[in-house]
Amino acid sequence: MFALLVAAVMANLSVLAAPPDDYATAYEKAEKGGKPLMVVISAPWCPACVSLKNTTLREMESGGQLQDVSVVVIDRDRDSALAERLMRGQTIPQVIVFSKQNAGRWQRAQLTGFQTPGTIRQLLRNALSPLARS
Repeated sequence: MFALLVAAVMANLSVLAAPPDDYATAYEKAEKGGKPLMVVISAPWCPACVSLKNTTLREMESGGQLQDVSVVVIDRDRDSALAERLMRGQTIPQVIVFSKQNAGRWQRAQLTGFQTPGTIRQLLRNALSPLARS
């Protein structure tokens, strides 16, 4: 029964799930496109992470709310070295947004735990507003 549940959860992982080396591609797109970089650190065994990917991010993606940001999902277990470099604290999921400010320096903002589309929209709005003024 447990194996069936695990298989069902794995089959329903969001299309946002990315291979470990996709971080470099997402960073490059953010850098070249002048977009913020949104990094989601999660794990397949974490219910809040699965829910964040399958509800919040999927809803935002299908509604076009992530088109102005480069998004990558990092599996904390599969790419632990990168996850450890990016994480602040051990709680997952973590939604981290890096955005360039007027001086061209990357600024970091973070949400920890399950998030609704509204809280992520606000985080992105804050990241995008300085870009609009530059």
